[in-house]
Amino acid sequence: MDPKDNSKISQQIQTLIKKGSRASFISLLQAHHEADIADSVSELSLDEQKAFFLKLNPELGAHILEEYSLNQQIELISELKTTLAAKYIEEMEPDDAVDLIEELQETNQEKADHILKALPQKEADELKTLLAYPENSAGAIMTSHFISIPENLSVKSAINRIRKANPPDSEISFFIYVVNKKTQLKGVTSLRNIVMANATDTIQNIRNNTPIKTHVETDQEDVAKLFQKYDLISLPVVNDNEELVGIITVDDIVDVVVEEASEDLLKLSGTAETNENTFLSGNLFHNVLSRLPWLSLTISGGIIASYLITYFSKLYQSPHIPLALCLSFIPMLMGLGGNVGNQSATIIVRGLSLGLIKQKRPLYHVLRETFTGLLMGSIIGTIVAGFTYIYISQNITFCLIIGLSLIGNMTTATIIGAGLPILLSQLKIDPAVASAPVISSTLDILTQLIYFALTLLIFQQLL
Repeated sequence: MDPKDNSKISQQIQTLIKKGSRASFISLLQAHHEADIADSVSELSLDEQKAFFLKLNPELGAHILEEYSLNQQIELISELKTTLAAKYIEEMEPDDAVDLIEELQETNQEKADHILKALPQKEADELKTLLAYPENSAGAIMTSHFISIPENLSVKSAINRIRKANPPDSEISFFIYVVNKKTQLKGVTSLRNIVMANATDTIQNIRNNTPIKTHVETDQEDVAKLFQKYDLISLPVVNDNEELVGIITVDDIVDVVVEEASEDLLKLSGTAETNENTFLSGNLFHNVLSRLPWLSLTISGGIIASYLITYFSKLYQSPHIPLALCLSFIPMLMGLGGNVGNQSATIIVRGLSLGLIKQKRPLYHVLRETFTGLLMGSIIGTIVAGFTYIYISQNITFCLIIGLSLIGNMTTATIIGAGLPILLSQLKIDPAVASAPVISSTLDILTQLIYFALTLLIFQQLL
């Protein structure tokens, strides 16, 4: 939405808060999408937001609350009385309500417990069941709201049952899941298939007997890959007994994809925290602590690199090229090595995340990146050596050292950048841990070792 339109809605909401009727609020909800209203309301002060939700029916307001970011939801729910907060959470989709309660338990355990106690027993038990599933699993992101029918129904009976269920106006209603008496998943059919079938036909004849499904403990990244592979809108979730316990919808997977991509980017940048909202609006002290550990690794690498420069300066005694000229190329060598290594790491980590890199062929991808580094090093090494000879020093030997160092550094960088994430993946460790500080610090040291070794070997041994 255009920011000007957003501002107009905010002004309209402020007017309604002061003197608007319930009918006026309903007109507002009918005129604008919940996401746009949520954006506009979130720009108001916390007191104005609270006043807005106090005047809304929780059944309607829950849809707007669901469009809030998790941090905004926590901030608002913490301000509402427990009974009203419970009513809002009761009206939210179970998967969204679970995310909210789970986050609230971390920031305000007492408030979360009081809300769970204030919920009707059925809803409270439902949320507690979902909360019990492992974090980042299919069970943790699924909703327990879905439409299921017995496998022995006729089409006419199935339509009547669906009408009585009063399905929501969302993707939850697109597919109807067929179960047996033990609620085990036996098939799936679409609402369209049921409407188009003869009334006397049976559900067994129009169902898909081999539906794509997932287990409650499947990692959410693997669930996202299923959605991508099969172009799914929703995915049934079963337990160890093949009982249908919930479904995952495509809107939840979009959130997962964004979350996982953000997490990988933050890990690659060298931060302990993987929630971008924490960096942008969270506790400042926590922000600092989450970034210091990896920076300490950079400091350690820098100290070792400084020691190597000092040690090289003591050993270097060639009259052919001044020491200052030799040392002046170190920033370029270290910068190229770090950049190339991080490029390889990013490509490999992303490939592993998307399932584009097969675990059975790890060596192929390392070798591919190695040859890429060798070719780039040869091209850049030739260019830099030529430039050095023309504009800086006509000493062919020194130019050769620069060219060979670039080839060696960039080849080594691609080996480290590609090999480390794949090694971590083989060890069942998140490959995104191979972050920029790890690779950069390692390559800073290796870059200097290669350059200094070549310089000392050629100048002081061969000349």
